[in-house]
Amino acid sequence: MMKKIFLSFFGLLLAMSIQAQSDVVSVKDAIRIFQGKTLEKAKRILENQGYTYKGVSTDKYGKDYNWVKNMNLTKDFFPASFKKGNSSLVLLAENGTTLYVYLFNRAAFNAYKKQAKTLGYEMGEVIKSTPGTTVCTKEGQPTISFIELQQPLPYCIQITE
Repeated sequence: MMKKIFLSFFGLLLAMSIQAQSDVVSVKDAIRIFQGKTLEKAKRILENQGYTYKGVSTDKYGKDYNWVKNMNLTKDFFPASFKKGNSSLVLLAENGTTLYVYLFNRAAFNAYKKQAKTLGYEMGEVIKSTPGTTVCTKEGQPTISFIELQQPLPYCIQITE
């Protein structure tokens, strides 16, 4: 009986892990978008994966192209209603210098870390001055930072040169 409960629980965790990885843009595709640095390249990849383009947002740091999956945004580009599945928001800086992926699920965030490690990224130390931030590097590839924002804010993946 205990073995059956354990196997059921393990199966549920495995299913959740697979879902966490399949309904959010992959690390590999996020890197491709960042390296493409254009709206057209990002649109091709993201819209093919079910993301919806929401337009250009502006803040004190610049302008960003915005896509969402399993969620909506307010007219001010803040997360609004969420749908079934892992909700995510992808922002590409208009000048191509940064790509952000905001996730609203810890399992999806942890799956992202595993994908980066599988791609050969060195999982750096947590930065002491900004707890919850891990900077990961790989020779000849963009830098990936994993940022645990203060809850209830989402988890953030930032890709830069």
